[in-house]
This record gives sequence, C-alpha cells and structure tokens, in this order.
Amino acid sequence: MPIKKFALFHMGTDCMYGLEFVAAEILKSGHKIKWFDADFDGVLENVIQYKPDFICFSPLTTFFKSARELAHKIKKIIPGVSSVFGGAHVSALPEVVELEEIDIIVVGPVFGTIDNIINNRGSSGLVVKGNLIPIDQIMPAKREYYTDIPRIGSRHRKAIMSHFGCPYNCSFCSTSRVKKAYSPDEYKKFWLTRRPIKNLIEEASIFLEFPTKEVTLGDDDMLYGDQIESWLSEFSSAWKQKINLPIYGFVNPNTVVRASDKTIEILSGLVTTVAMGVQTSRPESLRLFNRQYQSESMIKNAIDRLKSYNIRVKIELIIGLPVADPIGDAIDTIKLGQRVAGGSFTATFPLMVYPGTILYDYCKNNNIALHGDDISYDLYSGIGAIKFDSCTQRRIKNLSKLGTFFIKYNIDEQWIRSLIDIELTDKASKSISESNYLESLIFRQGDHVKEEFSNLLEKDGIRY
Repeated sequence: MPIKKFALFHMGTDCMYGLEFVAAEILKSGHKIKWFDADFDGVLENVIQYKPDFICFSPLTTFFKSARELAHKIKKIIPGVSSVFGGAHVSALPEVVELEEIDIIVVGPVFGTIDNIINNRGSSGLVVKGNLIPIDQIMPAKREYYTDIPRIGSRHRKAIMSHFGCPYNCSFCSTSRVKKAYSPDEYKKFWLTRRPIKNLIEEASIFLEFPTKEVTLGDDDMLYGDQIESWLSEFSSAWKQKINLPIYGFVNPNTVVRASDKTIEILSGLVTTVAMGVQTSRPESLRLFNRQYQSESMIKNAIDRLKSYNIRVKIELIIGLPVADPIGDAIDTIKLGQRVAGGSFTATFPLMVYPGTILYDYCKNNNIALHGDDISYDLYSGIGAIKFDSCTQRRIKNLSKLGTFFIKYNIDEQWIRSLIDIELTDKASKSISESNYLESLIFRQGDHVKEEFSNLLEKDGIRY
C-alpha cells in the first residue's frame, strides 16, 4: 500500500491525549503524520504545503464547530483530501457523518481502523468502529506531537493516564454513553484495566526531553481498584526511580475514605496535590448528578485524611444546574466548599451538558433550554450550558469567576449575594481568570511560580 500523509490538528490550550494514540496507530501502519496548530493564523498555508491525503480531528464538543469550519476550508483548497473525525463528541453523535465537511468518523478507539480509512478514501458518510485491543499494546506518540506543536511541548504540565474509564456513572459525564455502547466485561477489560507500569514509564520518559515541571495522572480516580495498594506501590517506586517529576492526580471521596492507611501513605510519597470532584451539595442536585453515595461528612473526612498525610487537596464544584433555584443551589455549594475546604484553593465551574450524557437526555426530555446543539461554550468563561435569564446568567458567571475567592477567604453570604450582581467587563473577567490560574499554580508548585507567571500566561493562554 502506498504511503499516505495524515495531518492531525491540535485545538485549544490542553493536550489532545486521544489524538496521540491516533498518531501512534497511523505510524504503526507505516504512514506519515504531521501535527498542525489549528489556532495558528497561518495553519491553512502550512497544511497546503504539506499536501495531506487525510485531515484528522478529534475535537472536544467545545471545538467541534471550529474543527468543522477548518475542515471545510481545507477541503475546498486541497482536491481529494478526506476528513476523518473521532473522539467523544462524534461517538455520541455519529449522525454528524452526514455533514458536508466530514467524510469518515471513527466511533470508539482508533485501533484497527487505519487500513479501512485508507481503502475508503474519497468516500463520504462512512462510520468506522475501532477494535478493543489488549491494553498492553497501546502507546501514544508524544514526541512528534510535542515537536510539531511547541506550545504544548513546552507546557510546564503534561498528561498521562494509566486507564481510560471511570467506575462511576455521573450524569454529566460521557462515561455513561461508552458504557451503553459496550458490554460490562468489555468496558472493564479495556477501559478499567490499568496499562503496564513499564509502558507508563516509557511514555513518561518523553517528558524528560521537553520542559516539564509537573505531570497530571489523568485517571478519573487514581485510588480505584481492588489491588490499588500493590499497584500504587510498584508504580510509585518505578516513577521515582525513572521519572521523578511531581504528580497531580484525581481522587474521589468514596475511595479516599475506604483506602488503607498504607495506600494513602504511598500516595503521599507520589503526589504533591490531588483534585477531588465534590460538584454539588443539595440532595436533589446530588440525585441529578447520580452522586447519591456522597455526603458532606464523607467529603470532610476524605479531605482531612489526605491533609493529615500532607497531601494538598483542591476541590472542584459545579454550579448553574437546571434546578428550581439555581442561585440558591450555587451559593449552598459555595458554602459547602467553605465548610470542607475554607482557606484552600478550589475551582468552581459552570455546568456543561454534553451530547451523549444522561444529563443531556434529561434536559432534552424536560424541555430545559440549552445554549444550542452546536456547542462552543467554554467552562473558563463562566457561561455554562443551561440557558438562564440574563440576571441568573450574570450571577452564575460571577459565582464561577469568584468562587475561588469566596471559598479561600470565607466570604460571608451577604457579601456573596452583593458581589454576584456586579457587571464584569472583559478586562475584569480576564484579570480574575488570571488570578485564579495564579492561585492554582501557587497552590500546586509554591510561591516561586510568581516569578515566571507572565511567561506561563503567554505560553498557556487564558480564556475568560
């Protein structure tokens, strides 16, 4: 088979981890790849010069519209090029294959699809389903990505995952869609099985070739699993010996309170900081999110336990829910944050509702207005998915923007209710976003980061 050229597109400020595995699969099949920065003004000229046979996108829902627009422009200029879309968004909405800009979509993992894609070049409306191969056979191609997209290669924090699934079934997460598409055994075997530690170390060794100060272990819950104590011990030992970069991980209060003392002790020697999804406070909101297992006492016990081992804990909250009293609900969630994590760094995000999730179906079935199906909102903007009246929308945005401030400094409810009615200019909104970002870096890395903050802002970009 003649060698084909694939163009892969980076979008946004975060790494596109899934597309790294696509890159590896293309290379393994003997074909060529080149990454392009879709946010770069001269991207069209660079793609035209490369003359790809295929253009590949794996956009988050936020960037789906932008990906379509770029694919449209390229297809008008390069005759015969085929556009291939994959990722969670198109897997949830396979009907997008009928759109003019999209020729082929890949549903599920990319493995085993490359020959099929090449053999169907020139087709339109083709849906390809990937294979679930043994988890020890997959490895992303990072070096090419970091080299071609320098702003990602030079980012201070990079990402790795030991497994790709989640044991929970939160209504706002696409995990529910994946679990519907595959049997419980398939999901457990592919998505919940941890990759071999030697593979993780081999992947992480690429970080040492590029400027890296911190690594995110992106597992939804790094304490999940029956054999977590032995796995974490082995991984921690190998990591310290071969990589020895600070790790930022994610935990759930449910597993933190259940883990053995030894497990938490091992965790404390591996991570500097963990993020804990708390999300909401009221019982009806917990039911809406399918997180009934969670209680305030569980959260408080989990945070206190981690702190007793000198592990810094960042809690994450979600506001702007489709409930009868969204502002009261949001303020109660902020007040929960004050009770369990007052004085510490936290993050408050507006609710995003993505296609294919339980919550998306709930909103559609209950005629809850969203900001449109062609979703391009951004959680850093403070504008979520639910279409509120203008007054409520302004208050939700301000609570999202100022949530970190309200919780860290234990601002009284009277002041909270006063401040959420202010009108933020773009300049003020951006400044608050930058302040929140600086708070997060200081929390994880220490005060010294202030000296290089301006440089980090230039590299990472701040949305507002």
